[in-house]
Amino acid sequence: MTMRSNYLHTQTGNSRAIHRNPSEDLGSVAGTTRLAKITQILDDCGADFLFSDHLELIHYLTGFRGSNGTLLLRRHPEPTTYLCTDGRYLEQAALQAQRHGADVQIGTRPILGPEGLLITFAIAGQIVVDLASLQLTNYLALEKSGLGLTDISASLAMMRAHKEDGEIASISSAAEIADRAITKTLSHLAGAPTELELAGWFEYYVRECGGEGVSFPTIVASGGRTSLPHAQPTRQRIEAPTPVVIDFGAMVDGYCSDSTRSFYLGDPPDRYRRAYEIVLAAKAAGVAQLRPGNTVNAVEVATRAYLQDQGVEEHLLHGVGHGVGLEIHEFPFTSTAVDIAVEPTMCITVEPGLYYAEDFGIRLEDLYLTTSTSPIALSNSAEVGISLG
Repeated sequence: MTMRSNYLHTQTGNSRAIHRNPSEDLGSVAGTTRLAKITQILDDCGADFLFSDHLELIHYLTGFRGSNGTLLLRRHPEPTTYLCTDGRYLEQAALQAQRHGADVQIGTRPILGPEGLLITFAIAGQIVVDLASLQLTNYLALEKSGLGLTDISASLAMMRAHKEDGEIASISSAAEIADRAITKTLSHLAGAPTELELAGWFEYYVRECGGEGVSFPTIVASGGRTSLPHAQPTRQRIEAPTPVVIDFGAMVDGYCSDSTRSFYLGDPPDRYRRAYEIVLAAKAAGVAQLRPGNTVNAVEVATRAYLQDQGVEEHLLHGVGHGVGLEIHEFPFTSTAVDIAVEPTMCITVEPGLYYAEDFGIRLEDLYLTTSTSPIALSNSAEVGISLG
């Protein structure tokens, strides 16, 4: 099929090292397998099409890593996948789909709108979407198409929550690179760097150690700013004695890692030492629940129960854990996944913290791979210990 040019859908952002070749571990059949699973979901729903504007899902299904794309999978008369992008990405999309093992027709003709591909099919039916990620403008356009909408966000989330061998290899590599990079980064504390400088060193070392880049903007906070869970680094110098929190991650093949280290630069006061020990024990209580037979929510419950016993739960200001993959925060989330069973091949963080306004904060976060028995730690946030220097 020849797609007509349309350059109205270009957008910027999300460059994500798009020209990097994926690791051999990802395999050349991932796309075929995943698209077949989507076709089966369509069969189960009695739907004719899947539409997505979610770039991470498009990457997952087709291998495409550009910043502009919409996807349409048609079930009849035979499974066919169309990727709409713009002229910047036509060659790239073809190469990445081939490497991914995905049979995709690629062009610049839009899928939605008065000249879109859906119009040419001119049939009634059902179209499945991920309402958790669907842009409002595209939702409204789909409503006008006359097709019935079916939300399959839960099925897609569960599909992506179970990582394949190649995905696990990439996430593990990202976590290992991040740990190596943060070790090199911490050596610069002797020079009293600013928070921004320390974040810059980490980002440099991620690339030096083989990563594509960071998986999210690095958080570096010192002093009273450590009580801000998502503090942005500033020009404040990190000088002993002071608490420090660094939340960091690397990216490999588009897959993320996520860790947080907290420590005291110098000799920690007793109140900091006690809080650190509580967070460490609370984290262990949560990690102990990451095994089959429990729900993902059990991690949240156990961690908070320990903090409550210590009389400090009110100082935990966020959820205890979340899934990690192509997105830094993805399903399942421990705070909401009440009925989601812990099953092998999930990658989930456990990250309790305590935050005392304008005084100090502590967060310890590691990434775990679930197995048929105990979870495997992919990172080690407590490697530095309570104090450094």
